This record gives sequence, C-alpha cells and structure tokens, in this order.
Amino acid sequence: MADNQQSGFKRDDEEWIKAQRARDAKRAKSAARRKADEGGSLNINSLMDIMVIMLVFLLKSYGDEPLKAIDEDLKVPSSASQLNPEDSTTITVTRSSILVDDNFAVDVKDGAIDPSKKRDGEASAMVINPLLEEITKAVEQKKNEQRLLQEDYVPEATIIADQSTPHRLMLEVLFTASQAQLNQFRFAVIRSTFTSLGGQSAE
Repeated sequence: MADNQQSGFKRDDEEWIKAQRARDAKRAKSAARRKADEGGSLNINSLMDIMVIMLVFLLKSYGDEPLKAIDEDLKVPSSASQLNPEDSTTITVTRSSILVDDNFAVDVKDGAIDPSKKRDGEASAMVINPLLEEITKAVEQKKNEQRLLQEDYVPEATIIADQSTPHRLMLEVLFTASQAQLNQFRFAVIRSTFTSLGGQSAE
C-alpha cells in the first residue's frame, strides 16, 4: 500500500502503464526491423538503373585504345605530344593491308593498292572501293552508338600509319575517308619523352 502511495498510482493503473510501455517498445522494435529490411533490399528499378549505367559505360569505353592493332607489320612514328587518343573511327595502314576498326579492308602491296580495287579500276583513281565500304559501315555503327548515348556524332577518324607509308597512299586513304563523310583526322603516334640530356625515348 505504501508503494502505491509513493508512486501516486493505483495498482491497476501501474499495470496498465507497464503493459502500454511494453506494447510501445515492441512496436518500435518491429518498426526498426522493418526499416532495416527495406534498406537492405534492391528493387527492380534500382537494378535496371545499374544495368543502364553499366551499358553506357561499356559503350563509352569501346574503342578507347586505337593503337591495339599495332603489330610487327606496323611501325608508327614517335612524337612528344601529350594529347590522348579519343574515341573515333580508326583506320590502320600497315605495310601489307588497311584495316578499319581492326576489320580488314584491302591489301597493300609495295606501298600501293591494286587498281582493280579502285573506282573504275583505274590506277590513278583516288577512291579505294573496299576501304570506302568498311569505313561507311564503321561510321554507321558509330552513329548508332552515339544515338543510343544521346550524344552528337563527330565525323572524326584516327589514322594509324606505318612511317614508311607513301604519301600517295595516304592521300588515297584520306580522300576515301572523306567520301564516307569523315572530315576530321588525327594521326596516331608513339608517345616519346625527352630526357634531360636532350635525347628521347618511346613510352
């Protein structure tokens, strides 16, 4: 009786308060558990967002290494330029062939193209027919990729040519590329660094 008087509540009131507090504690614990479960789940929308981001990243990464086609048949000039290669249509001219984005286009023999592979079959023609076909396909693919990424297409090509390539052959390659609506060109080189003694070394 003394305890009831000290607390100011009757025994029935104290029992009700204890029961109410127990229910509140249980309810708070359940809410905390439910919140934790919701925070650890991954709904389908979040998963789709992640997949889209990964797809865009992969498409952006495609073609970031235009020099990967270099082999023993291709000796690229060196330069001290610090500009990095950009994503573009890659045209590789080796001593034995021409490739577009690593796809074979036409043979090269003694620094020239077989006249039968040129427009009208004339040796003096500037357009290389198989090369034009491959470049056109590559350009269409690049346009589709940029459209998917909602980015503007830039009609640019990276030229990787053996340092012994004749000027006439380079002119034919550039002219053929221009017929496929490419009007911006970059020439790939092996980056070199100058030493303190004035020499240079390729990276």
